[in-house]
Amino acid sequence: MNDKLQIVKTLGYILLLVASIIACESNLTQESFYGEEENVSITEYMMARPDSFSKFLEVVKAADLEGTMEAYNPHGSGYTLFLPTNKAFDKFISENDRYSDFNELLKDTGYVRELGRYHLVNMSMRTNDFPYGSLPDTTVSGDVLTMGFSEALDTTIYKVNNEAPVIKGDIEVINGYVHIISRVLSPVIFTSYESLSQRESFSIMTRAFEETGLSDTFNIQNGTNKYPSNTVLAEPDSVFYKSGISSFQDLTEKVSPNSQNYTSFSNGLYQFVAYHIIDGNYFLNDFEGQNTNFNTYGSLPIYVNATGIDITINKGVINFDTLITNGDTSVIDYVGIHYDVSNVLTNNGPVHVLDQVMYLYEPSRTDRSFQFLEEPIINEADNNPQTYEFDEEDKEEFSVINWSGVDEITYFKSSTPITGAWNNNYLILDGNFSVTYEIPKLLPGEYVLNVRADGSSQDNAIIQVYLDGNQIGGNIDLTSGAPSWGPFNTYQVGFVNFSNYEKHTLRITSLVPGRFTWDAVQFQVKRD
Repeated sequence: MNDKLQIVKTLGYILLLVASIIACESNLTQESFYGEEENVSITEYMMARPDSFSKFLEVVKAADLEGTMEAYNPHGSGYTLFLPTNKAFDKFISENDRYSDFNELLKDTGYVRELGRYHLVNMSMRTNDFPYGSLPDTTVSGDVLTMGFSEALDTTIYKVNNEAPVIKGDIEVINGYVHIISRVLSPVIFTSYESLSQRESFSIMTRAFEETGLSDTFNIQNGTNKYPSNTVLAEPDSVFYKSGISSFQDLTEKVSPNSQNYTSFSNGLYQFVAYHIIDGNYFLNDFEGQNTNFNTYGSLPIYVNATGIDITINKGVINFDTLITNGDTSVIDYVGIHYDVSNVLTNNGPVHVLDQVMYLYEPSRTDRSFQFLEEPIINEADNNPQTYEFDEEDKEEFSVINWSGVDEITYFKSSTPITGAWNNNYLILDGNFSVTYEIPKLLPGEYVLNVRADGSSQDNAIIQVYLDGNQIGGNIDLTSGAPSWGPFNTYQVGFVNFSNYEKHTLRITSLVPGRFTWDAVQFQVKRD
């Protein structure tokens, strides 16, 4: 990561836009940006500037969003609109073979409806609230937008979905914020593989996905219209070239010299590609502060260490380079990420671009905690803080969590901190219940199994824990009390020893019916 981007991140992603950027990107008049914006709604702001925003206003009308953008958000603290200029729409039409002019676009009412909703986020955010990754709430269309950085003319600007620079931000109106963008945002319609295959600079990795059959893992599953949730790490051709790999054949000779059965799980090329697919969605900001292993589709996890947003993968395994700057020597002994071209949004999740070739490596075991986010329906709910109740009819939507004995389970995600609750979320079952949770793969070895739950109420249950069908430890009395700083307690269940790198099934049953407010399950590496 270059020094300029590091300074921006260290200062809390403070965005400093200069007048030359505004003039270059938009050619909007100064009158378009300044005035009594705080006294008008989002709709009124656009209506007062037809020379700049009349086309998006037409989209808003076609999407039946005029009233929404005039009102307060009933579900949160305002809205955030990423507002394309008229010139942005001209560019969008010129680059789109589907529409010959703007009026033809407006006739496609279904697409225009989604397009308008795709630009409006269901919460109010200033630029200094933007994470370096997915925004904390979805758009009105239910989609996720990502935020990254782009550099031009000796400054750094925000870029939405790696395609639309924010050329003017933090325009405060009575029902939220407006951020003007110089490109129209296109709703995501590609899988991770399709995103890579459309870029010539990833020809080697694209071919590797195809030959191993792993390109098919990104498709819609079982006709459910839900895409698998994963994160792809990919090397561009230039990174392969730098390491002496100039073609797909060179890669196979390096990682699978004795076998061309590339679709076999045990094949070296298959493992190389599968090692580049992380199970679950992880944007760059999701790695912040992590010092742990992340499960892949291969036979080994990757090890990620991140101080803030400085992400290193498999540090200390290979010395890739030695840099001498002003007399100081630094060794590049890790796989890094090209930040400004990562967080590429796809139907499956993000794609991140690596700066070194990432070979398989078996890392040391690390403590692992799980909070149900491997479950797609929970992961989606986690992006929109509120209370969710799931009944028997919802069960078919779940893939890693199952329950019986009670009519429903509740998932709660808070928009404000909850004392003692990790990630400000928890799962609730109440009654005579049994719940199973498929835990992602863990490296072989001995662990301490802990369950975090509310222990502060006499209405709580007494539970028993099973792992892979075997009872672990004794009964856990959730009425036994909680620490003084909050209701949640960490209950040590017992010791477990895994011989293989594989998934595990945790089952918790109520011995005495009651309430189970479940915060997390934790596997701590047993240390002598």
